[in-house]
Amino acid sequence: MNDSDFKIDHSKMEYFFNPRTIAIIGASSDFRKPGGRSLNALQKRGYTGKIYPINPNSRELLGIPCYPKLADVPDEIDMAIISTPAHTVLEKLEQCVDKKVKATVVFTSGFAEAGPEGAALQQRMTELAQKNDLRILGPNCVGIVNLSKSVMACFANIVDLQPVYPMTFGFVTQSGAFGTMIFSQAVESGVGFNAFVSVGNEADTEFADYLAYMLTNPETKLVGGYLEGAKDGTKLRRAAQTALELKKPVMIMKVGRTGAGARAASSHTGSLAGNDQVYDAFFRQMGIIRLEALSELTSFVIVHRSGRIPKGNNIGILSISGGAGVLMADRSESLGLGVPEFKGETRRRLESYLPPYGSAKNPVDLTATAVSEPQMLGKCLKALVADENIHMIALAMGFMPHMAPVLAKDIIEVYNSTDKPIVLATYVFNPSEAVLHAIETIKSAGVPVLTDHLHAVGALKNLSWYAGKLRDFEKASAKTKTLKISPSATTIERLASSAPLAEYEAKEILKDCGIAITRESLATSAAMAVRMARAVGYPVALKIQSPQIPHKTEADGIRLNVRSDAQVRAAFKEIIGNARKFNPEADIHGVLVQEMAGDGLEIIVGTTRDPVFGHVVMFGLGGIFVEALKDISLRVAPVSRGDAKEMIREIRGYSMLQGMRGRPPVDFQALTDVILRVSKLVSDYGDAIEELDINPLLVFEKGVKALDALIIKK
Repeated sequence: MNDSDFKIDHSKMEYFFNPRTIAIIGASSDFRKPGGRSLNALQKRGYTGKIYPINPNSRELLGIPCYPKLADVPDEIDMAIISTPAHTVLEKLEQCVDKKVKATVVFTSGFAEAGPEGAALQQRMTELAQKNDLRILGPNCVGIVNLSKSVMACFANIVDLQPVYPMTFGFVTQSGAFGTMIFSQAVESGVGFNAFVSVGNEADTEFADYLAYMLTNPETKLVGGYLEGAKDGTKLRRAAQTALELKKPVMIMKVGRTGAGARAASSHTGSLAGNDQVYDAFFRQMGIIRLEALSELTSFVIVHRSGRIPKGNNIGILSISGGAGVLMADRSESLGLGVPEFKGETRRRLESYLPPYGSAKNPVDLTATAVSEPQMLGKCLKALVADENIHMIALAMGFMPHMAPVLAKDIIEVYNSTDKPIVLATYVFNPSEAVLHAIETIKSAGVPVLTDHLHAVGALKNLSWYAGKLRDFEKASAKTKTLKISPSATTIERLASSAPLAEYEAKEILKDCGIAITRESLATSAAMAVRMARAVGYPVALKIQSPQIPHKTEADGIRLNVRSDAQVRAAFKEIIGNARKFNPEADIHGVLVQEMAGDGLEIIVGTTRDPVFGHVVMFGLGGIFVEALKDISLRVAPVSRGDAKEMIREIRGYSMLQGMRGRPPVDFQALTDVILRVSKLVSDYGDAIEELDINPLLVFEKGVKALDALIIKK
């Protein structure tokens, strides 16, 4: 994947965020109208570029000369805002082309969201943009805001909000109204935005374009978005990879978990890989934090701006309330954080500071004694910071006027002595000036302060998970060796051909790509089947081979544990007869004579084609487990070795792979290798493959064997 994969020239995105000149087509002095609100906001916020209102009915708007049409403007235009009726928009865009405008923001609605006629009009907009290299944001959007440059090409109420500093967060939304609500509430919670984009109908530019561009801004330390569905998975993947390279977290609130469902498909993988599962897997794979609630966004932004990244997954919890500490510990463990009990020197120090009825385990319960002895917090906090097995700390403390100066001094002193993330969660009811001053002093020192202790735990969990993804990415980047496959001319010809494949042909392709298969041969007569059975060695399995009969059991086309020549002859005739009866039109290649592979654990590895992300690789336990439990993991191809290992560990049945009831653990190296080779096959030859299933793949203590395989051509 490289920059040529992008359909949009990202140099043109600059004109949305840093235009030197802005024309407002449909400008108005009425602040209630989109064209008036944007004009007013640009002036009010002190936009330093030139503004050119366009309205044939006015000579001047808000003290700025107004022009009848865009062509009359005696200057180059970097960005044009269009706020006119839908039926006029195409004409206005054509005028922008003539004027050589670089970027346009179309507020107007009434396009694809309004029905077939609107969709056809929007398609003409798309074609105009592509033909003339004119970038369009929208239509049906609330616009774009770049607070650091006072660019207010937006008509939403967010243009009236005062900015919060530091302005480090960029946000993209596919919902205008909901996106502005997120913006407003996040600002109220202390999140400093530097850019906001509502993408509307995405007739030209889309969600991933703006996400990718925001990452290039040195002032932007993290980005987020509200996403209903990505248009181009390749773009989104490239943006996420760039974010990992730049160490800038990406947070996305992806909606539509239940509406997508699994589509009908010929393979197990296709039927099991539902749309939302693919998004979920993609986010985990690419280090994107998936948000479930606005509080996760605001808490993470506040915690992340400390610039501290935990070196591990263990959390230490300090609380003035035993109940709050237990609640935080429960949430920590449920989210996957480690809450190790304090031992050794840490335990000794804590017990020396705490009253006899306090808890020195983890969470640490300071008890109400901390009210009369506020210095206890600082001492205990130092003990936790000194413990190498603790990677981050959550404090839950109430402030009273007499405690506030001591708590502030001690928290800041300990915070400055370490690089571990520390988050303070505190409730403030009718605060005194002393309490407010103490909390503001703590914030000014860079300590993240939240108002909910569970939000503090959630933010630290997301920070820890993201830190792990960064470490994994850096390790993978340091390894230059990549797996390669060298298919034969026969395999390439088979994949290029439009002819469907039978099982034995699919397995020959897998074997050619380095995946072990069973000993087997294709028989076209009963006598040949006998000879092959003798060569393979009894007992054997016999299976019908026809591209038109992918699920052989439905045609009663399988016989297992066949143990003699006579049984082979009889089984061959039965299988051929059953297949012809099941599907008289089927192209029957013959009967596969295959070894009975022995005792191993059944696994499924497969791929399906997702309309957004392309090929998705699936791993899970095979047999009844995949049918009944749907215990699978997914990743978007291409899959790295780290991804493959995560896929294996991720399934609920992982303990079965590790060995149970006297069984040895399976060959994890061989299993990982199969996932990588399947990923490489569909990455290199994916244009020819719609779906692929190895089910079952038998995995042993040493090695694997593909017992059955299905490749569905595109």
